[in-house]
Amino acid sequence: MFFVPRPLSPISTPDAFAEKKQLVEAALRLRRKPDASPTIAEVCAEAGVEQPLFEAHFEAVEELPPAFYALTLEQYRMLTSATTGYEDFSFEERLASFYYILLDALGEQRAFVQDTFDGRIRSQSSFRAEVRATLRDLLTEDGLVPGTNQLVTGLWPVHEVLTEVSFAIVRHWIHDETEAQAATTALVDKLVAFVAELVTFRGVSSGLNLAWHIVRHDSLGLGRLPGVGRFLSGR
Repeated sequence: MFFVPRPLSPISTPDAFAEKKQLVEAALRLRRKPDASPTIAEVCAEAGVEQPLFEAHFEAVEELPPAFYALTLEQYRMLTSATTGYEDFSFEERLASFYYILLDALGEQRAFVQDTFDGRIRSQSSFRAEVRATLRDLLTEDGLVPGTNQLVTGLWPVHEVLTEVSFAIVRHWIHDETEAQAATTALVDKLVAFVAELVTFRGVSSGLNLAWHIVRHDSLGLGRLPGVGRFLSGR
């Protein structure tokens, strides 16, 4: 079944993005305090803004923490739209840009992501839907992916699988204690090369490289899956 296109959220203006980010960061700072339950007035005071600015972007304080995840994707779209020559990037370069911009943005509030990602954010959220839609657009971009290949890359299950793999990358990054998360960088590089080869049918060498990396390090937690865990335990 083909995916029914769902439009991405509109790209914010730089000013609107900065205002929302200011409010969200203020709410996350207040959230760290014991028994925190900040009001709109307290968030505005922490952010150094007037309440009408809050009301221009949000309706309730409860919207602010999950809005952090939405802002990471707004940041991705703003950066790529402002990048000179981005329209000439290959599929591989665009997919790599997506992962690295997303991880950099999540890294601004790493502790918050570590605390919250494995809840509703990972399984069912507007963030998940936006990630899936972003990947769908990359997988069906004319000029990047051959038209005949889009008969496969345009299928909803393909988008869902790559979304799940992408979220596994985020989970790996959350627990990555290597310097500058070097292990995650290595995994992303291999994943991007692998997916690009599948999408553009350039061969399987990087696919084998990725498979060996995953088996050797169990990078995506595949050992927890039935059957796979028994295989990995014997490697």
